[in-house]
Amino acid sequence: MKKLHKMILLVAAVALFGLTACGSAETVETPEETVKETEAPVVETTAAPVVEETTPEETTEAVEVAPEGMVRSYLTGLWEEEEKVARRPISIMLSNIKKATPQTAISKAAIIYEAPVEGMITRLMGVFEDYEGLEKIGSVRSARTYFVFWSQHWDSIYAHFGQCDYANIYLDQIDNLNGVKGIGNTVYYRTSDRKAPHNAYASEDGLLAGIDKMGYRTHHEDGFNRGVFLFAKNTGDVTLEEGTPATYVYPGFRDNNGDKIYFEYDETSKKYLRYQFGGPQIDDMTGEQLAVDNVLIQYCDWEPYFGTQYLWINIWDTNGNPGYYITQGKAIPIVWVGGTEYEPTKYYDLAGNELVLNPGQTWVCTVLDTDMEDTVIK
Repeated sequence: MKKLHKMILLVAAVALFGLTACGSAETVETPEETVKETEAPVVETTAAPVVEETTPEETTEAVEVAPEGMVRSYLTGLWEEEEKVARRPISIMLSNIKKATPQTAISKAAIIYEAPVEGMITRLMGVFEDYEGLEKIGSVRSARTYFVFWSQHWDSIYAHFGQCDYANIYLDQIDNLNGVKGIGNTVYYRTSDRKAPHNAYASEDGLLAGIDKMGYRTHHEDGFNRGVFLFAKNTGDVTLEEGTPATYVYPGFRDNNGDKIYFEYDETSKKYLRYQFGGPQIDDMTGEQLAVDNVLIQYCDWEPYFGTQYLWINIWDTNGNPGYYITQGKAIPIVWVGGTEYEPTKYYDLAGNELVLNPGQTWVCTVLDTDMEDTVIK
């Protein structure tokens, strides 16, 4: 693996922070999942930089009083109905090629994970805390191993329509709703406006019916660790005064047309607007452009699965890995540390303090470390 290379990149992330670059990407559409199941490549590791966990300082600040029947969401940090927070979220795989856009109901996801798949195009996974009343979510596509593990960071039920064979051994260990299994007809339906495989959708009724049929646990168990993200009390509390201006953010992704996928900061809404395929990325349900409060970029070690087109992206790396946190028009370099098994990723500033996010929606961009120099933040 490229551990030495990655540690050099960690230093470079600080030295080159704010430097612009450009690159190109393949425009290959995602092929069908045909490879055989096999074991994952062995990932070599080196000693991790020491990241000490911090203990909150004592404070005389008044105890926060929650609105009646409300608690803080551990996905967004916003006040939410207690029942919705106690319920397990659902992580749904979403296609992100031109034929599958605009996606429907994607703006309702509390968190969106984006990562390359074969052909170096990206696929998305939305973590939905509130899917009440949604009649159309999708289009839903197939699983990849790294998305399976991200879904479990939130104790979520994983919804997908098929999988690459490498994901099978992990899917057998988790609660999932697979469109190509017997449960598929209960959970999903197809529309006539698009050709398969880009026309499979989920709904609240279908998801709940599938969960009931499979007998899955619907609520978090006592003692569930909700500390994946730390949030400030109010959106805008985290200003990153020491950061570099970040009104334009290009993580390094391109769509299957070859256009750059990027974010632009909107000073009025204080959110990051999303662009791809040469224009705004729209939610077909609302007709509005996608906008989020936080953008996280994490650079990951990777290699092909035994020479195939499928990717092994090392999101479990317990070494210190470079990245950025972007909010409120500013960006800072960060370090992320992977967990073991299904333990969540943790994020830190360069001083070793656990990162505090602004409350709201978060977009997590997982960029291959070999594409690190393509990132543009300015």
